[in-house]
Amino acid sequence: MAKRKHTPIPPHISAQVLFESDRTCCVCRKRGKPVQIHHIDEDPSNNDLRNLAVLCFDCHRETQIKGGFDRKLDSDQVTLYRDDWHEAIARSRTKTEALSEQKQDQGSLELATSLAETYRENGQFELLAVHYHIIGNADLRDKYIEQVLAGDPDDSTVIFLRGLQRRPDLIPEDVATRHLDRLTESQSWSQRARANCELGRYKDACSDYLIDIQESLRDNRFFSAAYYLRELAESAITNELFVLALKQAQDEKDLWWQVRSLQELGWSSELRELLLAHSDEIESGGDILLRLELLRAQGKKDEVIALRKEMAKYTRVAVLNVVSDEDDAQPTDPSNKQ
Repeated sequence: MAKRKHTPIPPHISAQVLFESDRTCCVCRKRGKPVQIHHIDEDPSNNDLRNLAVLCFDCHRETQIKGGFDRKLDSDQVTLYRDDWHEAIARSRTKTEALSEQKQDQGSLELATSLAETYRENGQFELLAVHYHIIGNADLRDKYIEQVLAGDPDDSTVIFLRGLQRRPDLIPEDVATRHLDRLTESQSWSQRARANCELGRYKDACSDYLIDIQESLRDNRFFSAAYYLRELAESAITNELFVLALKQAQDEKDLWWQVRSLQELGWSSELRELLLAHSDEIESGGDILLRLELLRAQGKKDEVIALRKEMAKYTRVAVLNVVSDEDDAQPTDPSNKQ
């Protein structure tokens, strides 16, 4: 059997994988242990996010056991450990009060059980899948999603349910194309925005939201404008666009915009690693803002303060009363280097 070719994991992918796992092995979950990114299907060329998991060296060794009495971690087990750990990390970071209260409050539990029974008795399996998604039970959600999909539902239902699972890769291309074409023909921009989010097409989703918001403002439909503006702000689009910006900056080898993208994503460990890896370049270059970020990453607090004082001497606020040409406008924010 020919040996599979190893394809390096793109930096923006590895950064996202490490962030989602909090740089901790998803199996043993022991903090501080050295970790590596494992290809679940053992194909080193398959760098799809769903195929990657963070393991410590000890647990990674258990995926390579060929026989004997030792435990072997197979791909299904690693996937289950990974998904469960990602959910735990997400809950810890977001600290969603409603979900926490719902799990702890007996009244909410009784209500959740009653609703589930009602949906089941009425054969409303799509609502049942959504119900289990809201209360955080992915296994039961997926069970009823598969039950709905087995009944040959319409295109919008397929896209919506796969979107709940964050599995746009399972949506057939002809289904996606038909549904988006129908929404374009009817100029249902907000619905198209939601569909593009579920398909993982975040750039298109953002454009669709903005079309709907602008049309609502033009027609004085203020509630609609506010509603979809808030929906856009609370969606995953912002983070996903920052991920795209990070990838673009990496491809263009633009260090500053890699730094800014990582800052906005909140990926502090990845940001520190990037700055330290380019310390020689930053120290020999003339970019004072990059130098400031490097000093922060190095923990040199006194030097940070000294540099900030030096920068303050040369800081000026420009007040522009009239700008005749947009191309002549200069940013006053030092973090904006475009």
